[in-house]
This record gives sequence, structure tokens and C-alpha cells, in this order.
Amino acid sequence: MDLSGLKWPLIILVVVAIGWLASSGGVNYMVTSFTKAAPGADAAKDATDEAGLSKVGGYLMYLLRYEKAAAVMDMAVQRYGTNGKNYYYNQYRIAKCLEKTGRMQESYNILNDLMNLDAKQYDDRIPNRDVLAARAAKLKEVNNLQ
Repeated sequence: MDLSGLKWPLIILVVVAIGWLASSGGVNYMVTSFTKAAPGADAAKDATDEAGLSKVGGYLMYLLRYEKAAAVMDMAVQRYGTNGKNYYYNQYRIAKCLEKTGRMQESYNILNDLMNLDAKQYDDRIPNRDVLAARAAKLKEVNNLQ
């Protein structure tokens, strides 16, 4: 059985699917699928959904869609709170997105909160307190923040 005739249609299908996932419709579909269930009903489903929202947010950052990425990660933060495995990392990435979109004061506030909590102790993906302090100080100085 020769399947070589299916190679190009499958490649085209994969390219179209990836393109759709990068569109607003695809992103909205993924967000909707991770927010169907009410939080708190099933711990395993909550963990899967929170991880899914975090990955969608990271994907949007990769696509340079910082506003939407911040909104999706904030949704994960609001829905699952500190019970979410990615809570502190999402906060850190939200701060990065806010900085990219010119919302410096909000970014600075989040970085300060993470620094004061020493968030690295909760999630190794977050820079240590000194790096957060340096980033916050630079934001404050360059943008004349309070």
C-alpha cells in the first residue's frame, strides 16, 4: 500500500491547522476549551486547564501578541489563584507583557510584589530577587514611576 500520495495533502493540512491556531479564532477556541469546566470541581482538570491557559499565554507571547497573552495568563491567575502550578510564573510573564505594551507602572508593581515574596522559592523559572530588583529599578528610573 503506497501512501506517498497522501504526503502533500497532510503537509498542507498541518500548515493550515497551525495557521488557524495562530489566528484569533484558534486562540479563542483553545481558551474556551480550557475554561469550560468550573474551577474547583476536579483538581486534575484544574491542573490541566491551568497548564493549558499558561501554554496558550506563552504561545501568544511567542507570536508577539502581548495584550492577549497578558489577558490569557491573567485569566489563569484569577481562576486558579496560588493553587495553580504556574501562578508566580504567569505573574512574571504578565509583567513582561505589560512592559512590552507600555504599561510600565503595572509591570513595576508586579515585579515588586514578586521580589518582595521572593517568588523564586515557589517557582524556579522566575529570576532571583536581585534580578527582579534590578529590572524594577530600571523600569522605575527610565519611566519616572512611583
